[in-house]
This record gives sequence, structure tokens and C-alpha cells, in this order.
Amino acid sequence: MSSTNSESDPIGRLVDMLVEDILQTSDEDLLKEVKERGDDPKAIAGRMRALFGKAELAQGRRRLMAAREAVNADAQRRAGQSAKDPAAARRQLDTIMQRFPSATAKLTMAARKGNGMSDSDVLSLLADLEELGITDEGSE
Repeated sequence: MSSTNSESDPIGRLVDMLVEDILQTSDEDLLKEVKERGDDPKAIAGRMRALFGKAELAQGRRRLMAAREAVNADAQRRAGQSAKDPAAARRQLDTIMQRFPSATAKLTMAARKGNGMSDSDVLSLLADLEELGITDEGSE
């Protein structure tokens, strides 16, 4: 089933074989085996649904934590940007626009000319350009 278990991992190969065997067994045969063991199929199904529910919840929490970490990292990066001197940020933006006219051609007219942009707009645009790898330090 999984190609992650190498020949040097006998436990992994055994797990793969067992999973493959279960997947190839028909529903009727599985139900028959469960009843022959004296187990209640509905109880087993309920336990499996609960396990799947817990696994889904755990996966959702991991994804939420990863998203939260990404948002926090972005906020920290942007906070560093907002500490810049607004006049220096405007000069930096002008330098970038002169060095990368093709990249800035897609910006709005106000952004291209710098007219009517607030300090936070300038800082935000600089942060976005930096995220794309466009800086005034010679990197693209």
C-alpha cells in the first residue's frame, strides 16, 4: 500500500500487508468475521467513527496551529516594516519602482506614482514586494 516502508523495515511491511488484506476483503466477509468472533459490528463501527472523528479533530487543530503560526510570523515581519521611517520607505519604494518597471507596471496608478498613498500603504506595498523577492538590494 505505502511505498514509504523499505525492505529494511519489516514492521512497516507487515502493517502494509495487513492493511492491504483488510482493504481487499469484502464487506460481507468482514462482517462475517466480526460476528464469528462474537463482536458487535455496530459497536465496532461506533468506535471507528469516534476514532476517525478524533483524528479529524486533531488534524484540524494542527492545520489551525500552522495557520496561526503563519499569521503571527507575517505580523512580526510586517511589524518590522512599520518601524521604518516613512520617508525612507517612500525612497525605498521609488528605488524599487525604478529598478523593476515591469513588476510595478501592474500596480495601480496611485501606487506607481506614489500619490495619495498613506504611510501604511507604502509600508504594506513594500512588505508585499519583499515577500515576492523584489527589494532595492539587487535581488529579484
